[in-house]
Amino acid sequence: MSTPITEKRLLDAIAVVSEVIILHGVKYAPLLDRLEQELEAIRRYEDPISRARHHLARHTQANSHSADCLA
Repeated sequence: MSTPITEKRLLDAIAVVSEVIILHGVKYAPLLDRLEQELEAIRRYEDPISRARHHLARHTQANSHSADCLA
């Protein structure tokens, strides 16, 4: 049975990959990028209030931009 991917496990993996990048170079940066994306996805999924705020902010910004174009 596989172990679930949790925020703690991702943060631990990010710490390890960060050390690898510092010691062995930027060729491992795509691993860090992917882990950060996964962490962000988990945080978004677990926090509907933040997701709702994000959607409203985008909606408000899009409407503001449309109004600017019409002026």
